[in-house]
Amino acid sequence: MIERNPSLTLPLSGGGTGTASLAPPLIRGGWEGFLLFLFILLLTAYRAWVLATNGLNLYVDEAQYWYWAQALDWGYYSKPPVIAALIAGTTSVCGDSEWCVRSGSLLLYPLSTWLLFLVARKLFDARVALLAAVLFFTLPAVSLSSILISTDVALFFCWTLALYAFVFALDSDSLDDWILLGVALGLGMLSKYTMGIFLVSALMYVFVARRWDMLRNPKAWVAVLVMLLIFAPNLWWNWQHDFPTFQHTADIAAGTGGGTLHWDEFGEFIGGQFGVFGLVLFPLFLWVIVRGKVKHKTLLLSFALPFFLIIAMQALFGRANANWAAPTYVTATLLVAGWWQGRWKTFAVALAINVLLGLLVYHPAPLNHLLKTDVQKRLKGWGAIGQQYLAIQQQYPDAILLSDGRDVLSELVYYARPQGLRGVSWNPHNQLRHHYDLVTTLADKVGKDFLLVTPGAPPDGLPAHFANMQQVGTLEADIHPSWRLHYNVFLLKAFRGLVSP
Repeated sequence: MIERNPSLTLPLSGGGTGTASLAPPLIRGGWEGFLLFLFILLLTAYRAWVLATNGLNLYVDEAQYWYWAQALDWGYYSKPPVIAALIAGTTSVCGDSEWCVRSGSLLLYPLSTWLLFLVARKLFDARVALLAAVLFFTLPAVSLSSILISTDVALFFCWTLALYAFVFALDSDSLDDWILLGVALGLGMLSKYTMGIFLVSALMYVFVARRWDMLRNPKAWVAVLVMLLIFAPNLWWNWQHDFPTFQHTADIAAGTGGGTLHWDEFGEFIGGQFGVFGLVLFPLFLWVIVRGKVKHKTLLLSFALPFFLIIAMQALFGRANANWAAPTYVTATLLVAGWWQGRWKTFAVALAINVLLGLLVYHPAPLNHLLKTDVQKRLKGWGAIGQQYLAIQQQYPDAILLSDGRDVLSELVYYARPQGLRGVSWNPHNQLRHHYDLVTTLADKVGKDFLLVTPGAPPDGLPAHFANMQQVGTLEADIHPSWRLHYNVFLLKAFRGLVSP
Protein backbone atom coordinates (compact mmCIF):
# COMPACT_ATOMS: atom_id res chain seq x y z
CA MET A 1 0.00 0.00 0.00
CA ILE A 2 1.15 3.56 -0.61
CA GLU A 3 2.54 5.36 2.39
CA ARG A 4 0.64 8.48 3.43
CA ASN A 5 2.06 11.82 4.38
CA PRO A 6 0.33 15.07 5.41
CA SER A 7 0.68 16.61 1.96
CA LEU A 8 -0.88 13.67 0.12
CA THR A 9 -4.11 12.05 1.24
CA LEU A 10 -4.51 9.47 -1.49
CA PRO A 11 -7.95 7.89 -1.14
CA LEU A 12 -7.57 4.15 -0.74
CA SER A 13 -11.23 3.33 -1.15
CA GLY A 14 -12.41 5.77 -3.81
CA GLY A 15 -14.21 9.06 -3.49
CA GLY A 16 -12.97 12.64 -3.52
CA THR A 17 -11.53 12.93 -0.04
CA GLY A 18 -8.33 14.67 -1.05
CA THR A 19 -7.21 18.21 -1.58
CA ALA A 20 -8.18 20.70 -4.27
CA SER A 21 -7.36 20.33 -7.93
CA LEU A 22 -4.70 21.58 -10.29
CA ALA A 23 -4.70 25.33 -10.67
CA PRO A 24 -3.20 26.54 -7.39
CA PRO A 25 -0.24 24.08 -7.40
CA LEU A 26 0.70 25.16 -10.90
CA ILE A 27 1.50 28.69 -9.75
CA ARG A 28 2.67 28.17 -6.16
CA GLY A 29 6.30 27.34 -5.60
CA GLY A 30 7.65 28.84 -2.36
CA TRP A 31 11.31 29.79 -2.02
CA GLU A 32 12.31 26.39 -3.39
CA GLY A 33 10.22 27.09 -6.45
CA PHE A 34 11.85 30.49 -6.85
CA LEU A 35 15.33 28.95 -6.69
CA LEU A 36 14.30 26.33 -9.21
CA PHE A 37 12.90 29.00 -11.51
CA LEU A 38 16.22 30.87 -11.45
CA PHE A 39 18.16 27.64 -12.03
CA ILE A 40 15.97 26.68 -14.99
CA LEU A 41 16.15 30.19 -16.43
CA LEU A 42 19.94 30.40 -16.25
CA LEU A 43 20.62 26.89 -17.55
CA THR A 44 18.10 27.31 -20.37
CA ALA A 45 19.72 30.61 -21.36
CA TYR A 46 23.10 28.87 -21.46
CA ARG A 47 21.69 26.02 -23.54
CA ALA A 48 20.09 28.53 -25.91
CA TRP A 49 23.49 30.20 -26.34
CA VAL A 50 25.15 26.84 -27.01
CA LEU A 51 22.47 26.02 -29.56
CA ALA A 52 22.91 29.39 -31.26
CA THR A 53 26.71 29.21 -31.48
CA ASN A 54 27.69 25.55 -31.94
CA GLY A 55 27.12 25.64 -35.71
CA LEU A 56 25.74 22.10 -35.81
CA ASN A 57 23.59 21.10 -38.77
CA LEU A 58 20.31 19.27 -38.42
CA TYR A 59 20.56 15.52 -38.03
CA VAL A 60 18.69 13.55 -40.70
CA ASP A 61 15.72 12.90 -38.39
CA GLU A 62 15.51 16.58 -37.44
CA ALA A 63 15.59 17.64 -41.10
CA GLN A 64 12.87 15.12 -41.88
CA TYR A 65 10.70 16.44 -39.02
CA TRP A 66 11.11 19.95 -40.45
CA TYR A 67 9.95 18.64 -43.82
CA TRP A 68 6.90 17.12 -42.15
CA ALA A 69 6.16 20.48 -40.52
CA GLN A 70 5.74 22.06 -43.96
CA ALA A 71 2.63 19.94 -44.55
CA LEU A 72 0.89 19.21 -41.24
CA ASP A 73 -1.06 16.00 -41.10
CA TRP A 74 -2.39 13.57 -38.49
CA GLY A 75 0.42 11.13 -39.10
CA TYR A 76 3.67 10.39 -40.87
CA TYR A 77 5.47 7.26 -41.96
CA SER A 78 7.54 6.69 -38.82
CA LYS A 79 6.03 8.93 -36.12
CA PRO A 80 2.75 10.48 -34.95
CA PRO A 81 2.21 14.20 -35.66
CA VAL A 82 3.16 16.18 -32.51
CA ILE A 83 6.84 16.58 -33.46
CA ALA A 84 5.85 18.18 -36.77
CA ALA A 85 3.28 20.43 -35.07
CA LEU A 86 5.87 21.51 -32.48
CA ILE A 87 8.37 22.48 -35.17
CA ALA A 88 5.66 24.22 -37.19
CA GLY A 89 4.80 26.25 -34.10
CA THR A 90 8.34 27.36 -33.30
CA THR A 91 9.36 28.07 -36.89
CA SER A 92 6.23 30.16 -37.45
CA VAL A 93 7.56 32.48 -34.75
CA CYS A 94 11.29 32.70 -35.43
CA GLY A 95 11.97 31.23 -38.86
CA ASP A 96 13.55 28.08 -40.21
CA SER A 97 17.07 28.27 -38.77
CA GLU A 98 18.48 25.25 -36.96
CA TRP A 99 18.11 27.15 -33.68
CA CYS A 100 14.42 27.72 -34.24
CA VAL A 101 13.75 24.18 -35.47
CA ARG A 102 15.26 22.87 -32.23
CA SER A 103 13.87 25.53 -29.89
CA GLY A 104 10.92 23.38 -28.84
CA SER A 105 13.35 21.53 -26.58
CA LEU A 106 14.24 24.78 -24.85
CA LEU A 107 10.54 25.31 -24.14
CA LEU A 108 9.33 21.85 -23.12
CA TYR A 109 12.14 20.62 -20.87
CA PRO A 110 11.73 23.53 -18.42
CA LEU A 111 7.98 22.82 -18.32
CA SER A 112 8.62 19.11 -17.71
CA THR A 113 11.03 19.99 -14.90
CA TRP A 114 8.51 22.29 -13.24
CA LEU A 115 5.82 19.61 -13.39
CA LEU A 116 8.24 17.12 -11.84
CA PHE A 117 8.89 19.62 -9.05
CA LEU A 118 5.17 19.84 -8.34
CA VAL A 119 4.76 16.06 -8.29
CA ALA A 120 7.73 15.63 -5.95
CA ARG A 121 6.44 18.34 -3.64
CA LYS A 122 3.07 16.60 -3.51
CA LEU A 123 4.62 13.22 -2.71
CA PHE A 124 7.42 14.39 -0.41
CA ASP A 125 8.17 18.04 0.40
CA ALA A 126 9.53 21.16 -1.28
CA ARG A 127 13.20 20.42 -0.56
CA VAL A 128 13.02 16.93 -2.06
CA ALA A 129 11.13 18.48 -4.97
CA LEU A 130 13.91 20.99 -5.58
CA LEU A 131 16.50 18.21 -5.43
CA ALA A 132 14.55 16.03 -7.88
CA ALA A 133 13.99 18.87 -10.33
CA VAL A 134 17.66 19.90 -10.36
CA LEU A 135 18.69 16.29 -10.91
CA PHE A 136 16.22 15.83 -13.73
CA PHE A 137 17.16 19.05 -15.54
CA THR A 138 20.83 18.05 -15.51
CA LEU A 139 20.42 14.40 -16.54
CA PRO A 140 22.81 13.55 -19.40
CA ALA A 141 19.85 12.58 -21.61
CA VAL A 142 18.12 15.91 -20.94
CA SER A 143 21.35 17.87 -21.49
CA LEU A 144 21.83 16.28 -24.90
CA SER A 145 18.18 16.36 -25.93
CA SER A 146 17.87 20.04 -24.95
CA ILE A 147 19.98 21.10 -27.96
CA LEU A 148 18.27 18.76 -30.43
CA ILE A 149 14.67 18.21 -31.44
CA SER A 150 13.21 14.72 -31.23
CA THR A 151 10.04 12.90 -30.30
CA ASP A 152 11.50 12.34 -26.82
CA VAL A 153 11.08 16.05 -26.05
CA ALA A 154 7.30 15.93 -26.32
CA LEU A 155 7.15 12.42 -24.82
CA PHE A 156 8.98 13.56 -21.68
CA PHE A 157 6.57 16.48 -21.30
CA CYS A 158 3.43 14.41 -21.85
CA TRP A 159 4.65 11.61 -19.55
CA THR A 160 5.44 14.08 -16.76
CA LEU A 161 2.13 15.90 -17.26
CA ALA A 162 0.28 12.57 -17.12
CA LEU A 163 2.11 11.60 -13.92
CA TYR A 164 1.24 15.00 -12.44
CA ALA A 165 -2.44 14.57 -13.33
CA PHE A 166 -2.51 10.96 -12.09
CA VAL A 167 -1.01 11.81 -8.69
CA PHE A 168 -3.39 14.73 -8.20
CA ALA A 169 -6.35 12.67 -9.41
CA LEU A 170 -5.53 10.01 -6.81
CA ASP A 171 -5.73 12.70 -4.19
CA SER A 172 -8.66 14.84 -5.35
CA ASP A 173 -10.67 12.50 -7.58
CA SER A 174 -11.53 15.72 -9.38
CA LEU A 175 -12.95 15.35 -12.87
CA ASP A 176 -10.61 18.14 -14.00
CA ASP A 177 -7.60 16.08 -12.95
CA TRP A 178 -8.86 12.97 -14.72
CA ILE A 179 -9.59 14.96 -17.89
CA LEU A 180 -6.10 16.46 -17.75
CA LEU A 181 -4.74 12.93 -17.49
CA GLY A 182 -6.67 11.95 -20.62
CA VAL A 183 -5.38 14.99 -22.49
CA ALA A 184 -1.78 14.21 -21.47
CA LEU A 185 -2.17 10.57 -22.51
CA GLY A 186 -3.73 11.51 -25.85
CA LEU A 187 -1.06 14.07 -26.69
CA GLY A 188 1.57 11.59 -25.56
CA MET A 189 0.22 8.96 -27.95
CA LEU A 190 0.36 11.58 -30.70
CA SER A 191 4.01 12.14 -29.75
CA LYS A 192 5.31 8.58 -29.50
CA TYR A 193 3.45 5.29 -29.19
CA THR A 194 5.49 4.18 -26.18
CA MET A 195 3.30 6.60 -24.20
CA GLY A 196 0.93 3.63 -24.05
CA ILE A 197 3.23 2.10 -21.43
CA PHE A 198 1.77 4.67 -19.02
CA LEU A 199 -1.44 2.64 -19.03
CA VAL A 200 0.56 -0.50 -18.25
CA SER A 201 2.12 1.34 -15.32
CA ALA A 202 -1.24 2.55 -14.07
CA LEU A 203 -2.60 -1.02 -14.17
CA MET A 204 0.48 -2.27 -12.36
CA TYR A 205 -0.19 0.26 -9.61
CA VAL A 206 -3.84 -0.79 -9.41
CA PHE A 207 -2.91 -4.45 -8.93
CA VAL A 208 0.13 -4.04 -6.67
CA ALA A 209 -1.55 -1.42 -4.45
CA ARG A 210 -4.90 -3.24 -4.68
CA ARG A 211 -6.65 -0.09 -5.81
CA TRP A 212 -9.60 -1.94 -7.35
CA ASP A 213 -11.75 1.11 -6.77
CA MET A 214 -9.97 2.86 -9.63
CA LEU A 215 -11.31 0.31 -12.11
CA ARG A 216 -14.83 1.11 -10.90
CA ASN A 217 -14.29 4.87 -10.99
CA PRO A 218 -16.17 6.35 -13.98
CA LYS A 219 -13.90 9.41 -13.93
CA ALA A 220 -10.88 7.21 -14.65
CA TRP A 221 -12.69 5.83 -17.68
CA VAL A 222 -13.43 9.39 -18.78
CA ALA A 223 -9.65 9.87 -18.90
CA VAL A 224 -9.32 6.81 -21.14
CA LEU A 225 -12.12 8.09 -23.38
CA VAL A 226 -10.48 11.52 -23.71
CA MET A 227 -7.19 9.83 -24.61
CA LEU A 228 -8.88 7.75 -27.32
CA LEU A 229 -10.69 10.76 -28.77
CA ILE A 230 -7.44 12.72 -29.06
CA PHE A 231 -5.57 9.75 -30.50
CA ALA A 232 -8.35 8.78 -32.93
CA PRO A 233 -7.28 11.07 -35.83
CA ASN A 234 -3.89 9.34 -35.98
CA LEU A 235 -5.60 5.96 -36.04
CA TRP A 236 -7.79 7.18 -38.88
CA TRP A 237 -4.75 8.48 -40.80
CA ASN A 238 -2.99 5.13 -40.36
CA TRP A 239 -6.09 3.26 -41.51
CA GLN A 240 -6.23 5.41 -44.66
CA HIS A 241 -2.54 4.67 -45.41
CA ASP A 242 -2.48 0.95 -44.48
CA PHE A 243 -0.99 1.57 -41.02
CA PRO A 244 2.57 2.55 -42.01
CA THR A 245 3.48 4.00 -38.61
CA PHE A 246 2.33 0.90 -36.78
CA GLN A 247 4.22 -1.33 -39.20
CA HIS A 248 7.37 0.77 -38.88
CA THR A 249 7.12 0.69 -35.09
CA ALA A 250 6.68 -3.09 -35.17
CA ASP A 251 9.70 -3.46 -37.46
CA ILE A 252 11.83 -1.31 -35.16
CA ALA A 253 10.71 -3.34 -32.14
CA ALA A 254 11.54 -6.61 -33.92
CA GLY A 255 15.04 -5.43 -34.79
CA THR A 256 17.24 -8.29 -35.95
CA GLY A 257 14.66 -10.73 -34.54
CA GLY A 258 15.18 -14.34 -35.49
CA GLY A 259 13.84 -15.70 -32.22
CA THR A 260 17.29 -15.57 -30.60
CA LEU A 261 18.49 -13.68 -27.56
CA HIS A 262 20.72 -10.74 -28.39
CA TRP A 263 22.89 -10.40 -25.32
CA ASP A 264 25.17 -7.95 -27.10
CA GLU A 265 22.24 -5.60 -27.76
CA PHE A 266 21.04 -6.07 -24.18
CA GLY A 267 24.48 -5.30 -22.77
CA GLU A 268 24.80 -2.23 -24.96
CA PHE A 269 21.39 -1.03 -23.83
CA ILE A 270 22.19 -1.50 -20.12
CA GLY A 271 25.55 0.20 -20.54
CA GLY A 272 23.85 3.08 -22.30
CA GLN A 273 21.71 3.77 -19.23
CA PHE A 274 24.80 5.10 -17.44
CA GLY A 275 24.95 7.74 -20.14
CA VAL A 276 21.21 8.43 -20.08
CA PHE A 277 20.65 8.69 -16.30
CA GLY A 278 24.18 9.19 -14.97
CA LEU A 279 27.24 7.26 -13.80
CA VAL A 280 26.10 7.48 -10.17
CA LEU A 281 22.33 7.78 -10.57
CA PHE A 282 21.76 4.63 -12.63
CA PRO A 283 23.40 2.16 -10.20
CA LEU A 284 21.79 4.04 -7.32
CA PHE A 285 18.40 3.68 -8.98
CA LEU A 286 18.93 -0.08 -9.21
CA TRP A 287 19.95 -0.20 -5.54
CA VAL A 288 16.90 1.81 -4.44
CA ILE A 289 14.65 -0.61 -6.32
CA VAL A 290 15.96 -3.51 -4.27
CA ARG A 291 16.88 -2.05 -0.89
CA GLY A 292 15.96 1.62 -0.64
CA LYS A 293 13.19 2.81 1.66
CA VAL A 294 11.23 5.59 -0.01
CA LYS A 295 7.78 7.02 0.56
CA HIS A 296 5.31 6.06 -2.16
CA LYS A 297 7.74 3.49 -3.51
CA THR A 298 4.89 1.35 -4.86
CA LEU A 299 3.53 4.23 -6.91
CA LEU A 300 6.90 5.35 -8.21
CA LEU A 301 8.13 1.88 -9.10
CA SER A 302 4.88 1.27 -10.96
CA PHE A 303 5.80 4.14 -13.28
CA ALA A 304 9.50 3.32 -13.58
CA LEU A 305 9.91 -0.44 -13.86
CA PRO A 306 7.46 -1.31 -16.69
CA PHE A 307 9.01 1.14 -19.15
CA PHE A 308 12.54 0.07 -18.27
CA LEU A 309 11.78 -3.67 -18.38
CA ILE A 310 9.78 -3.50 -21.63
CA ILE A 311 12.55 -1.69 -23.49
CA ALA A 312 15.22 -3.93 -21.91
CA MET A 313 13.34 -6.99 -23.16
CA GLN A 314 13.06 -5.36 -26.57
CA ALA A 315 16.85 -4.98 -26.57
CA LEU A 316 17.26 -8.64 -25.60
CA PHE A 317 14.94 -9.99 -28.27
CA GLY A 318 15.70 -7.45 -31.00
CA ARG A 319 17.31 -4.07 -30.49
CA ALA A 320 16.70 -0.87 -28.53
CA ASN A 321 18.55 2.41 -28.37
CA ALA A 322 19.57 3.60 -24.92
CA ASN A 323 17.30 6.66 -25.03
CA TRP A 324 14.15 4.62 -25.72
CA ALA A 325 13.73 3.99 -21.98
CA ALA A 326 14.21 7.66 -21.07
CA PRO A 327 10.73 8.26 -19.51
CA THR A 328 11.72 5.69 -16.88
CA TYR A 329 13.87 8.36 -15.32
CA VAL A 330 11.05 10.76 -14.55
CA THR A 331 9.94 8.60 -11.63
CA ALA A 332 13.44 7.15 -11.15
CA THR A 333 14.58 10.68 -10.34
CA LEU A 334 11.78 10.97 -7.78
CA LEU A 335 12.78 7.64 -6.23
CA VAL A 336 16.42 8.61 -5.90
CA ALA A 337 15.62 12.10 -4.63
CA GLY A 338 13.17 10.69 -2.08
CA TRP A 339 15.82 8.26 -0.80
CA TRP A 340 18.53 10.94 -0.85
CA GLN A 341 17.14 13.15 1.93
CA GLY A 342 20.10 14.30 4.04
CA ARG A 343 22.70 12.48 1.91
CA TRP A 344 24.09 15.68 0.45
CA LYS A 345 27.60 14.45 -0.32
CA THR A 346 26.33 11.68 -2.58
CA PHE A 347 23.95 14.12 -4.22
CA ALA A 348 26.77 16.62 -4.83
CA VAL A 349 28.95 13.95 -6.44
CA ALA A 350 26.17 12.71 -8.73
CA LEU A 351 25.18 16.24 -9.71
CA ALA A 352 28.78 17.23 -10.42
CA ILE A 353 29.27 14.19 -12.67
CA ASN A 354 26.08 14.89 -14.59
CA VAL A 355 27.01 18.56 -15.02
CA LEU A 356 30.44 17.50 -16.30
CA LEU A 357 28.83 15.10 -18.78
CA GLY A 358 26.55 17.92 -19.91
CA LEU A 359 29.51 20.24 -20.46
CA LEU A 360 31.22 17.55 -22.55
CA VAL A 361 28.06 17.34 -24.66
CA TYR A 362 28.17 21.09 -25.29
CA HIS A 363 31.95 21.44 -25.55
CA PRO A 364 33.24 18.05 -26.77
CA ALA A 365 36.82 19.02 -27.69
CA PRO A 366 38.39 17.13 -24.73
CA LEU A 367 36.28 14.08 -25.54
CA ASN A 368 37.21 14.27 -29.22
CA HIS A 369 40.88 14.43 -28.29
CA LEU A 370 40.58 11.44 -25.98
CA LEU A 371 38.62 9.30 -28.43
CA LYS A 372 40.44 10.61 -31.52
CA THR A 373 37.19 11.26 -33.33
CA ASP A 374 34.50 13.92 -33.67
CA VAL A 375 31.47 12.89 -31.61
CA GLN A 376 29.36 15.50 -33.44
CA LYS A 377 30.40 14.44 -36.94
CA ARG A 378 26.90 13.37 -37.97
CA LEU A 379 25.72 16.93 -37.33
CA LYS A 380 28.23 18.57 -39.66
CA GLY A 381 28.77 19.04 -43.37
CA TRP A 382 25.24 19.11 -44.69
CA GLY A 383 25.10 22.90 -44.90
CA ALA A 384 28.07 22.83 -47.27
CA ILE A 385 26.63 19.89 -49.21
CA GLY A 386 23.36 21.79 -49.60
CA GLN A 387 25.07 24.85 -51.05
CA GLN A 388 27.05 22.71 -53.49
CA TYR A 389 23.87 21.00 -54.64
CA LEU A 390 22.08 24.34 -54.99
CA ALA A 391 24.83 25.59 -57.33
CA ILE A 392 24.25 22.56 -59.57
CA GLN A 393 20.46 22.90 -59.29
CA GLN A 394 20.67 26.47 -60.57
CA GLN A 395 22.29 25.19 -63.77
CA TYR A 396 19.34 22.84 -64.32
CA PRO A 397 16.40 24.69 -62.76
CA ASP A 398 13.74 22.36 -64.13
CA ALA A 399 15.39 19.18 -62.86
CA ILE A 400 13.84 17.52 -59.81
CA LEU A 401 15.90 16.20 -56.90
CA LEU A 402 15.96 12.39 -56.94
CA SER A 403 17.52 9.94 -54.47
CA ASP A 404 16.91 6.53 -52.97
CA GLY A 405 18.21 7.66 -49.57
CA ARG A 406 16.11 9.22 -46.80
CA ASP A 407 19.17 11.07 -45.52
CA VAL A 408 19.87 12.79 -48.85
CA LEU A 409 16.26 13.80 -49.40
CA SER A 410 15.80 15.12 -45.86
CA GLU A 411 19.03 17.09 -45.66
CA LEU A 412 18.95 18.55 -49.17
CA VAL A 413 15.32 19.58 -48.95
CA TYR A 414 16.24 21.56 -45.82
CA TYR A 415 19.65 22.92 -46.82
CA ALA A 416 19.10 23.48 -50.55
CA ARG A 417 15.35 24.23 -50.45
CA PRO A 418 14.67 23.15 -54.04
CA GLN A 419 11.73 25.04 -55.50
CA GLY A 420 8.51 23.76 -53.97
CA LEU A 421 10.59 21.50 -51.70
CA ARG A 422 10.61 19.05 -54.56
CA GLY A 423 12.39 15.84 -53.79
CA VAL A 424 11.37 12.42 -55.09
CA SER A 425 12.29 8.96 -53.89
CA TRP A 426 13.63 6.52 -56.47
CA ASN A 427 11.30 3.64 -55.71
CA PRO A 428 10.76 1.50 -58.83
CA HIS A 429 9.41 -1.48 -56.88
CA ASN A 430 6.84 0.52 -54.87
CA GLN A 431 8.41 -0.31 -51.52
CA LEU A 432 7.57 1.51 -48.32
CA ARG A 433 10.96 2.18 -46.68
CA HIS A 434 10.57 5.75 -45.44
CA HIS A 435 8.32 8.83 -45.57
CA TYR A 436 9.38 9.85 -49.08
CA ASP A 437 8.22 6.52 -50.47
CA LEU A 438 4.83 7.30 -48.95
CA VAL A 439 4.36 10.89 -50.15
CA THR A 440 6.26 11.13 -53.47
CA THR A 441 5.68 9.37 -56.75
CA LEU A 442 7.29 9.04 -60.17
CA ALA A 443 4.05 8.00 -61.85
CA ASP A 444 3.14 11.52 -62.97
CA LYS A 445 6.62 12.65 -63.98
CA VAL A 446 7.15 11.02 -67.37
CA GLY A 447 9.27 13.30 -69.54
CA LYS A 448 10.72 15.20 -66.56
CA ASP A 449 14.43 15.74 -65.89
CA PHE A 450 16.02 14.82 -62.57
CA LEU A 451 19.19 15.41 -60.58
CA LEU A 452 20.10 12.11 -58.95
CA VAL A 453 22.17 12.38 -55.76
CA THR A 454 23.72 9.10 -54.69
CA PRO A 455 26.81 8.09 -52.67
CA GLY A 456 28.12 5.83 -55.44
CA ALA A 457 26.99 4.60 -58.81
CA PRO A 458 23.31 4.96 -59.81
CA PRO A 459 21.02 2.18 -58.55
CA ASP A 460 20.86 -0.91 -60.72
CA GLY A 461 18.57 -0.52 -63.69
CA LEU A 462 17.98 3.20 -63.23
CA PRO A 463 19.68 4.48 -66.45
CA ALA A 464 17.34 2.42 -68.62
CA HIS A 465 14.38 4.51 -67.48
CA PHE A 466 15.83 7.75 -68.88
CA ALA A 467 16.74 8.97 -72.33
CA ASN A 468 20.16 10.13 -71.20
CA MET A 469 22.35 10.18 -68.08
CA GLN A 470 25.54 12.13 -67.35
CA GLN A 471 27.44 13.01 -64.20
CA VAL A 472 27.39 16.76 -63.62
CA GLY A 473 29.14 17.13 -60.29
CA THR A 474 30.08 15.85 -56.86
CA LEU A 475 29.13 16.98 -53.37
CA GLU A 476 31.87 16.71 -50.73
CA ALA A 477 32.48 17.71 -47.14
CA ASP A 478 35.51 16.59 -45.11
CA ILE A 479 34.47 16.46 -41.46
CA HIS A 480 37.17 14.35 -39.83
CA PRO A 481 39.83 11.90 -41.07
CA SER A 482 37.36 9.17 -40.14
CA TRP A 483 34.24 10.86 -41.53
CA ARG A 484 33.61 12.33 -44.98
CA LEU A 485 30.47 13.08 -46.95
CA HIS A 486 30.70 12.30 -50.67
CA TYR A 487 27.87 12.12 -53.22
CA ASN A 488 27.75 11.99 -57.00
CA VAL A 489 25.22 14.06 -58.93
CA PHE A 490 23.82 12.79 -62.24
CA LEU A 491 21.58 14.64 -64.68
CA LEU A 492 18.83 12.28 -65.88
CA LYS A 493 17.00 13.46 -69.00
CA ALA A 494 13.43 12.64 -70.06
CA PHE A 495 12.06 10.05 -67.65
CA ARG A 496 10.45 7.21 -69.61
CA GLY A 497 8.33 5.83 -66.80
CA LEU A 498 8.63 2.75 -64.62
CA VAL A 499 8.26 0.22 -67.43
CA SER A 500 10.53 -2.55 -68.54
CA PRO A 501 13.12 -1.13 -70.94
